[in-house]
Amino acid sequence: MGIIRKQDTVLIRLFKGSKTYQNIMAENFLVANVTNDPVLFVKCTFSDIDPDDIESIISPGREFPVLKAAQSWVAFECINTKIAPEAMIAELRPLRGHVNSFYPKAPNRGFNAIIEATIHATRYKIDGEEKYLKLIKFYEDIINKCGGEREKEALRLLHTFV
Repeated sequence: MGIIRKQDTVLIRLFKGSKTYQNIMAENFLVANVTNDPVLFVKCTFSDIDPDDIESIISPGREFPVLKAAQSWVAFECINTKIAPEAMIAELRPLRGHVNSFYPKAPNRGFNAIIEATIHATRYKIDGEEKYLKLIKFYEDIINKCGGEREKEALRLLHTFV
């Protein structure tokens, strides 16, 4: 899931076939959880989240799940949704947000590479094109060179899904 900001408009583009796509089609709503944990990032991308890792937030007119371990989250209403043959684009209107913890963290090439490898893995799962496996391998080399133990653990987890 990629959130895009264009001036004062916030958008999301989702490819068909994902659970988030189905949820937005059904409810016009999503929660974006922010995490710096590479293992949590991969786990949440490819598998159902353990109910013990979720907290239900009650807001006027809606109850929604958020990750307990997220540094922060924002709940959005999806409006002006446009459906294309392979994807949807929706404008996001923030409804509520929360910061659980904030601490500055220096950029880590290994974590950034996990994000990129995970994105390519989702695309590989959708269409099976070998080029995505080559891209995952490219980022794997960066993770092994620049990542810490959590990034390497996330990479091992990623390989179980691809």
